[in-house]
Amino acid sequence: MMRLNLSPRAHRQLVAGLLALLAPVPAHALFRFNDGRDQVYVTAYIGTGYDSNVFASKDASSDLVFTGGAGIEYARKAGLIGVNASLGWDFGNFDSFSTEDFLNPSASLEFSKGTGGRITGAVQLNARRVSRADPTVGLRTDSWNYGINLNYRYPIMERYSLAGNIGWDRIDYQDEGVTFIDLDSYTIGTDLFYSWRSDRDLLAGYRYRLSTSSAESDSRDHSVYVGVSGRILSKLSGSARVGWTFHQNTYPGDTTLPDLATSKTEDNSDGIYVSLSGTWPATRKATFTLALSQDFSTTSTNFQTETSTVDLTGKFSHTVKFSTSANVGAGYTNYISGFVNNSPIFTPGFRGGDREDYYVTAGVGASYVINNHFTLSASYTYYENWSNLSDFTFVRHSVGLSLSTRW
Repeated sequence: MMRLNLSPRAHRQLVAGLLALLAPVPAHALFRFNDGRDQVYVTAYIGTGYDSNVFASKDASSDLVFTGGAGIEYARKAGLIGVNASLGWDFGNFDSFSTEDFLNPSASLEFSKGTGGRITGAVQLNARRVSRADPTVGLRTDSWNYGINLNYRYPIMERYSLAGNIGWDRIDYQDEGVTFIDLDSYTIGTDLFYSWRSDRDLLAGYRYRLSTSSAESDSRDHSVYVGVSGRILSKLSGSARVGWTFHQNTYPGDTTLPDLATSKTEDNSDGIYVSLSGTWPATRKATFTLALSQDFSTTSTNFQTETSTVDLTGKFSHTVKFSTSANVGAGYTNYISGFVNNSPIFTPGFRGGDREDYYVTAGVGASYVINNHFTLSASYTYYENWSNLSDFTFVRHSVGLSLSTRW
């Protein structure tokens, strides 16, 4: 049984947090103008929780964490172009590891076109600061994440249509240069849809992705696939894509050699590409969501990986005000090769050795709607990671309680 030995500071914060949960301060009201076509919402939350492994490492260090945040949302539904925008801040206060405290801003902006003319789609921009535990190295990271994405759909003729996206994402680590490597990713994808039935489209597509790192290495993915959108199987609805990915990594040459002897190194891989997301309404009060994926990716420390994941989430509505949720998941990561900033050449596998990680996770949650504006939530998450390298095997338990409001 876990036992918490709280410091006097933690006791004071816990009492203050619980009082805030039980007696929330008034929040701003909802604004509507332009005949209700423009709306402004104000949101806020406060919470407290326990994390048994703050850094997601084998040397588990636990702490009591206090969290909170506030935000403002704007929505305009008028004319040809719709607008959605948000601005917010999240904070975290650690009882023992105060150096990991954070105050993270976030912002998003979307322009969408749903009707009028043949082409529909949206342009989305976002920026946010993220603080999290990174199981790749067992450390906490702070990064700025930026992105811009354009998605579109264009009907060609009768049953055929084109849909796709063009996007850019950047992860900018605050302590980049020693352990973590900044990463820019550019993606272009196009799908050809065929309306087979009123509730099901067949599709075939291609995706190109270029990722460039601050360590002067890059990777290129060419993915081809077929799939289905709409009703996948029976009552499972969503989208599913299955195909193949050709993955190429390019690393700088050995910088310890004279320039004339320096050459780039290439490392090629290929594997199955899977992307599935579907929802199954089992009953009027129970809904399940299934997600499957297999793809190549780049870690925060610039190692190329092939990752497979599966997640199943259930949401259960017991009464008008009370609902619960549960989820289970598992994953596998194979480290292919890498190049770190302070190393002259790339290494196969993980730092020259084989590394394979497996994880399982499970969680439960409950939510109670106090009134039209306040919701009380509680959650528990279990996460365990196994690795053939003992330094990356760990267990993590997370418990949380929060009160949120939206006006």
